[in-house]
Amino acid sequence: MVSWAIIKPISRAILKELGATVLILFIIAFSVFILLFYSPNEDMLTAYLLMISENMPVNEELDLDNIDFTSAFILWITAVLSGNFGLSLSNGLPAMQQSIEFMLNTISLIFFAVLLSLVISLPFSALIIKNNQPITQKILSFGLNCLSFFPLFWLAYLVIFLSGRLFDHFPLVQQSETSGAIFYLLPVILLAIGSGLVLEITQQVSYEVKRVSKEDYIICARAKGASVFRHLFKEGIAFPLLTLLSNRIAYLFGATIIIEQIFNWPGIGRLLWQTTQSRDLPLLLSAVLLTVLVIRIVQFMSRMCYVLINPRASHE
Repeated sequence: MVSWAIIKPISRAILKELGATVLILFIIAFSVFILLFYSPNEDMLTAYLLMISENMPVNEELDLDNIDFTSAFILWITAVLSGNFGLSLSNGLPAMQQSIEFMLNTISLIFFAVLLSLVISLPFSALIIKNNQPITQKILSFGLNCLSFFPLFWLAYLVIFLSGRLFDHFPLVQQSETSGAIFYLLPVILLAIGSGLVLEITQQVSYEVKRVSKEDYIICARAKGASVFRHLFKEGIAFPLLTLLSNRIAYLFGATIIIEQIFNWPGIGRLLWQTTQSRDLPLLLSAVLLTVLVIRIVQFMSRMCYVLINPRASHE
């Protein structure tokens, strides 16, 4: 039977996070609609409102050509809550359906980039922790810093240049079906290394494990011959990683715009870039709000894991 001592802090954290999510989504949606309503092109707003109101019970006396801000926002937010963002101006398909398809590709890119970052950084962290020689630590830190200091777009174009120069092939995702999985891995590798995630995980984990190892209760447990792995893992690895990934998820979504555009990756970042250029309003709005929602879901899951490991965190 689940203890109330566990359910209470988790339920408290869920309510806090859900309230924050609703508030953030409303502020983003309201800000986006302000830009839409007061845009110079009034015909674009009228055409969009007419599109989303076709399958909705709208007051026949409502004049969309001279609609006020409040009525327009209520009409739009009602359509959005029902999942109706209209049809894409480019291909006539439902905007939200396309945004979800592109978002899944971006999620896979970020997921494997984070996984690769952990695979690379955790052994480096263990090496720094176990090796007490300052020279070795400085060499490892210097090497990781050098990889992270290069601009992401510069690294991407460098990889494309070397691939074309050495292998006579341009590593674009949509052209890589006959070239093996290596060209699908290149965007993942660049996002993991070029975004600085490997460096941050290495530095954060190695610092926190060293700090926790010097705590009095850890020293006392070791003196008694007790195992301290559980405490070291929870305080030195799990908590720092959850906090770091929660704070960096929005940045990773921003970094994917560069990676997806350069490598022709069919993700949400490339979709945002293209819809901005083509002024595909329904697809742009659905992509923006879906991106905000996914970021909040990831942060929500990270927070729940944090509270599940440490119920006292629900009071923070």
